[in-house]
Amino acid sequence: MNKINPYVRWLLAGISAALLILSFPPFGVWPLAWPAFCPLFLAALDCPDAKSAANLGGFTGLIFYGVSINWLRAIFGPTAFAFWCVFGVWLALHVTLLWKIWNNKLLNDHPRFKNLVFTAAAGLLWTGIEYFRCEVWWLECSWLALGYSQTPAAPLFQAASLIGIYGLSALIVSVNAALFLLLKERRFAPAVLAVLLVSGLALWGARRLRSFPAELGRDISVALIQDETYNLDRLAELSLSKEAKNADLLIWPEYSFAIAPGQDGKYLNILLKKLKGSRSTAMIGAVVHHDERKNNRMKDFAWIISPEGKSFGRYDKLHPIPYIEKRLRHSNKNLIPNPTPEPILTPAGKLGVQICYDLDFEDGTRKMAAQGAQLLAVTSLDPADWGRWQHLQHSGMAPARAVESGLWLVRAASSGWSQIIDPLGRIRASLAMDQTGVLAGTAYLLAPGTFYSGYGWLFAPLCCLLAMLAVVICLNPVRLIP
Repeated sequence: MNKINPYVRWLLAGISAALLILSFPPFGVWPLAWPAFCPLFLAALDCPDAKSAANLGGFTGLIFYGVSINWLRAIFGPTAFAFWCVFGVWLALHVTLLWKIWNNKLLNDHPRFKNLVFTAAAGLLWTGIEYFRCEVWWLECSWLALGYSQTPAAPLFQAASLIGIYGLSALIVSVNAALFLLLKERRFAPAVLAVLLVSGLALWGARRLRSFPAELGRDISVALIQDETYNLDRLAELSLSKEAKNADLLIWPEYSFAIAPGQDGKYLNILLKKLKGSRSTAMIGAVVHHDERKNNRMKDFAWIISPEGKSFGRYDKLHPIPYIEKRLRHSNKNLIPNPTPEPILTPAGKLGVQICYDLDFEDGTRKMAAQGAQLLAVTSLDPADWGRWQHLQHSGMAPARAVESGLWLVRAASSGWSQIIDPLGRIRASLAMDQTGVLAGTAYLLAPGTFYSGYGWLFAPLCCLLAMLAVVICLNPVRLIP
């Protein structure tokens, strides 16, 4: 194939960015993720050097993330541009590593082996980098991890019960690599194998959708309060409404109930008076704000109490939000991550509690499932002024946790979308953005666990180690590989 005009390369990189943007909410055209990287691969691997390839990858990443998470401007203002650039760096790194593999002299002497290595490496290295970006380094942020684009594709999405979201990401990028080989080198074998693998997973997923016993366990009624006024009287009024007051489990959004430092008992009594008449086990999104005068540390937790005022326990947030809940080292303004997340036993079942940003990561729900949680219960804060795109992207991540753990998930969000999700990732009920009210419905207590929560979760950390090794080998100035 002839060399591509440099200007066309930039156009191809832009096409990849556009396909990725359309793959995710609010557009949600999930099939576009499967060929989305192919134009970028055609452009970047045609470059004369790794630097040029990296520039194309960074360009694609900057457009993709800059458009898709444009709502960061509502939080950080102009500084959001720095976040988009950082996100773009990871895509640039991935393309650089693939360029090194594609132009490796040893592999070029064995073209069949090279095709196999390239197809596998594309997915494995992407997942390793994505896992590092999402869960390992200080600025942990799993937004727009590639596997989340497949949330609407119910049969394919069942693969998350085996390989998780990161496994889906690897599969998507390897399929893109196989398509690239078909277009670039007329290599049919990788594409045929990719089609067979994806088709097999889709057929297995369709069977799982028909056969999984989602409603086999004990049923409980849930009432999820969606309200962003943070007004105690308003929250209590909704909690005592006809559809909520007799529910087995009542959940308020994150940050709903502010408590003065050191006055838990006093505020518990206030809360009980407001909820008098409710028969529900209540899971209250509570917060103790940092107070300079009292030099106390901020706390963000879910408080689980009985109608009589008995405390069943509390769950403190596992993943503080970078630059919002964790900022300066050794500062009382920082929220300390929960060192020992555990389920909480209540009359409404053994609850695997998560708080907002916790649900963006696979480790919290996986640990809850490993400890016998029967239901995932989530309290969340999604401010209305962050916009529709943010709400759709965030709520679109919740089904992954249900599929990975094999549990029902109920999520009360301050301004939406509140959700009741079954273990197959299907949203059984929801309350849309900007609505105030009660989402009432039924969930089921199940025995937890999937292959993913037992063993499959190891795939992404192993890919991360592989990516680190690849960085050392491919980018080392000593040039260990010719």
